[in-house]
Amino acid sequence: MNTVNQTFNWTRFTATLRKEVFENWRAIMFTLLGTYGLLTMVMIIGNIVVLDFDTDGLDMMESMMPQKVVYVILTFAVIIVSSLSFSKLTRKSGRTDMFTSPSSTFEKFVVNGVVYVLGYIVSFFVLAQLADLTRIAILNLLGYDGYLPGPINFTTNLAGDFAFGLGSKIFMDSFGQAYLWLSLLASSGLYLMGSVMWPRLSLLKTFAAIYAVEMVFFIIIGIIIAVSGGIMPIADWIAQHIDSLPTIFVIISIIQIVVTWGLAWYLFKHKDVISLKWWK
Repeated sequence: MNTVNQTFNWTRFTATLRKEVFENWRAIMFTLLGTYGLLTMVMIIGNIVVLDFDTDGLDMMESMMPQKVVYVILTFAVIIVSSLSFSKLTRKSGRTDMFTSPSSTFEKFVVNGVVYVLGYIVSFFVLAQLADLTRIAILNLLGYDGYLPGPINFTTNLAGDFAFGLGSKIFMDSFGQAYLWLSLLASSGLYLMGSVMWPRLSLLKTFAAIYAVEMVFFIIIGIIIAVSGGIMPIADWIAQHIDSLPTIFVIISIIQIVVTWGLAWYLFKHKDVISLKWWK
């Protein structure tokens, strides 16, 4: 194996990727099966409880509501899986195995990002489609006589009335779709960074840190509003620049992705076998 280039080597990367999947296939399969079971349960209950009424005006619900529920589940699921992506760092044996392998630290970081973030997102949509087909099969098998929509495509454009990530804004058309995916990657980057900083109880610690930052942010905003003479000047500015807000929020999401994923890589590169402290 070529160990000269310690930044990125495709052969080492693929070997590290196979090693990660092979060594953790049980945990990966358990996560995927749990996701599939949760989606199947939600879809069956949702079909019976939400869609079991007269079909007048149901076209919008059939085309949008299931997708929205699935994207909400995806948002929380990606956050949870991202926060567990560097769980090996919680054990000295895991850190030893990770940092003494012949692959570079960049390759190890990319492998974890591919498997536990990008790979999980792709797998999630495959599982969503399988869960949707399972919903139809089970309800047909049980002789369900209510409204039973056909297979739903969960990869269609969802420029809906909500957004995910560090902020929320009503976007439409292509900006809604762009912000949806970018904010999802930004959120996963935050919790990926938290997994490197605080491998133990990463989800809770990262959530608490984000909450503290948001509280400080809202306090600063409150001070700005008070100094500027109330909320009306800010509301007027927003009204004047409403057409530019989607672009601004998309740019902010891109910056968040670069910063959070970059910091996660930087912190991981400076980890060592002995210490769990986030600044090492």
